Amino acid sequence: MKLGNNMILWSKKFSIVYFASVFVTVVFILLDKNPAFIFFNLTTLPILIFGLAKNFRKNQDMLMPLTLVATSFSFFGDFLMLMDVERSLFKTLGICTFVAAQTSYGLLYIHSMRMGKRLAPISLSQRLPEIIIGIVLIGYTYHILRQTNELFTPSLIYAIFADTVFLLALSRRFYVSKKSFISVFSGAFLFIMSASLTAIDFYSTNLLLYASTIVLYSMAHFLVTNGILIQIQDNVAKNSYQTSIFR
Repeated sequence: MKLGNNMILWSKKFSIVYFASVFVTVVFILLDKNPAFIFFNLTTLPILIFGLAKNFRKNQDMLMPLTLVATSFSFFGDFLMLMDVERSLFKTLGICTFVAAQTSYGLLYIHSMRMGKRLAPISLSQRLPEIIIGIVLIGYTYHILRQTNELFTPSLIYAIFADTVFLLALSRRFYVSKKSFISVFSGAFLFIMSASLTAIDFYSTNLLLYASTIVLYSMAHFLVTNGILIQIQDNVAKNSYQTSIFR
């Protein structure tokens, strides 16, 4: 999904710093320079967390703590997934931490919708995208999980949470502005894609695939946080909750 420049709330300077870190990380992956890769990979999300914390100081919106918690859990999951000893154990712990991150995102989207305002009841026909996408996700998830081998059980648990959170991100369209919805939904979609690539190659034997995962994962975080910041900004500007994009 393409986002216009007017849909990016993060400052240009911040965006450059964030994606410069992502770019350097990817370069070191492709060069197979593991120590440098680990260092820059573990600096990317802290940059985002620092940016969120600065925004929280300016506007203590109730959505911000959950955004910070979700991003922090993701960072801890990254750290555990990078451990090069007892790899199966730490991969499992990392997946469990990502489950906590997805749970936080789910709660974030629920609170995001509660802060919105829907004038008319939502009909079953309007929920048709959720039904169709839910069915597609079940088939897609089954196909991906077949490749997870000894990590099947934690991957299954993660997939259940991630798919549910993705549907919650889709449901936000009834309660928030179009810009906020598109940004968050795009990020949620990229989370699904990055998790799929990780499941295909848990032990990062394919450097190109691993680099692609990092790019998708980093973009996902950027877009989700950007969409939440848009909603917060809209609420502050209007001094009221956002209305549905369908009105």
